Amino acid sequence: MTKQEEEARIAAAVQKQVTEIVAEQQKQFSKMMEKSMKDSLKGIDKANAALMKERGAVMKELDAAKEERAKAEREGEKMAEEYFDGRQKQFMEAARTELLRNLVRMHLEVGKSTRDIAVWLDVSMKFVENIRQLVERVAKYAGDKPKRLRLEGNPKLRYGDYGRGGTIYYESPDAHFDMWWEFAGGDALVIVDIPTPEKWEAITKLPLEQREKVLTFIGEQVIEDKNGGEGYFIIGENVLTFYSGSK
Repeated sequence: MTKQEEEARIAAAVQKQVTEIVAEQQKQFSKMMEKSMKDSLKGIDKANAALMKERGAVMKELDAAKEERAKAEREGEKMAEEYFDGRQKQFMEAARTELLRNLVRMHLEVGKSTRDIAVWLDVSMKFVENIRQLVERVAKYAGDKPKRLRLEGNPKLRYGDYGRGGTIYYESPDAHFDMWWEFAGGDALVIVDIPTPEKWEAITKLPLEQREKVLTFIGEQVIEDKNGGEGYFIIGENVLTFYSGSK
């Protein structure tokens, strides 16, 4: 074998070996790429699964939040209904008192008698007389403040104000009780819930004969404390109704 033939044989053998090595490397590289792609796909699948799980959790939280909101709205409506139902008697009396006050005043101004007005409007003569006294008091003390009613024991009032309403606390050596108040509508400024004659003694622990004097004191003190001494009030069965200005 000549030198050239030997060199050609060696070159061919080297080329064959290189080709086999490259082929093996390509094979290994392909396997690595395939494994890497599979691993990547598994990672994507896991990520997607995690995202779907997270999405499900978020949707559950959203549904729960919607349900809580709906529940709050239902409970809010129920509370509003219960609030109105619980005070319906006081609201109705305040509205009726305002209407009757205006009608009685109009009849008094044209000179009708207490008895006639009471019969025409189907109210007690005492109610008409109370309105008459209010009108006369305003006329008598025009420009001057009327003399305040004083009670033994020097009772005090405290106030709890909560937006459009609150609580009035009556405190004296003989009695402690509270009454809720709320802003009114129409000509009335405020209505205050008061114990009815039937419940007066049980709630206040005071004799029934003191009811009108105590409520008069409360009404005058509220006007002094909250409206600068201006205005007047009407004592009803369930409510004190307060008005500003003259009748």
